[in-house]
Amino acid sequence: MMAYILDLDGVIFRGSEVIAGAPDAVNRLLDSARVLFLTNNSTQSRDAVSARLNASGIRCRESDVITAGYAAAVHIRKRYGAQKIYPIGEAGLIHELKAEGHEIDEGGDEDAVADFVVVGLDRDFTYEKLRIGLRNILAGAGLIATNTDPLLPVEHGFLPGAGAIVRALETASGRSAFVIGKPNPPMMDAVIDHLGLPAHECTLVGDRLDTDILAGSRYGMKTVLVLTGVDTAESVRQSRIKPDAVIGSIAEMREI
Repeated sequence: MMAYILDLDGVIFRGSEVIAGAPDAVNRLLDSARVLFLTNNSTQSRDAVSARLNASGIRCRESDVITAGYAAAVHIRKRYGAQKIYPIGEAGLIHELKAEGHEIDEGGDEDAVADFVVVGLDRDFTYEKLRIGLRNILAGAGLIATNTDPLLPVEHGFLPGAGAIVRALETASGRSAFVIGKPNPPMMDAVIDHLGLPAHECTLVGDRLDTDILAGSRYGMKTVLVLTGVDTAESVRQSRIKPDAVIGSIAEMREI
């Protein structure tokens, strides 16, 4: 059975808006194939993502969603067991960390040291969070990034992505983050394990060449780039990363 792996930001959504034609296109895919929703965005839990998709008219269960926050929480648990974590991120990241049994360090105890600082997109990021994160890293905590995407596509342009926050911590600490999200193996291994299908039976649909398309290509998946997010027809021409197909939007998936 074929499987489609669909990115969210720039493919299904731009900010709070649903991209025109996305619900009908995705539901058509669901009629004949498995669909997994895969996002580097850690701001929402898998349950919240599923609820948002259903509210948009797209059939989805929580188990059909993998976020970078979930993948990070699972990766840490499988490799290290339950850990004490100082999160720089939003409610979705904290929810997934707790769900995997990790202890959340609120950052109030100056003598306490977390095992890991885990960083995702945080639209309430402050200098104080940067300070506490740096203190923990310099005291020995590992640095894990849900992703290093520089931009987040929204309704009328772009916002800074999680990568901007990760780079601040890397610059201050002199340490490099271990990155979970696309195109890196922890995220893609979680996809393969979840689907239980060979990679050549999967098609990855995304809006970024350097995360979505690169990830799919590395794993031997078919890849489709949509032009409703970050990359453009011009950036495709200039890039060494080549998708198998380029379409205007997810609404055109029936033509592939």
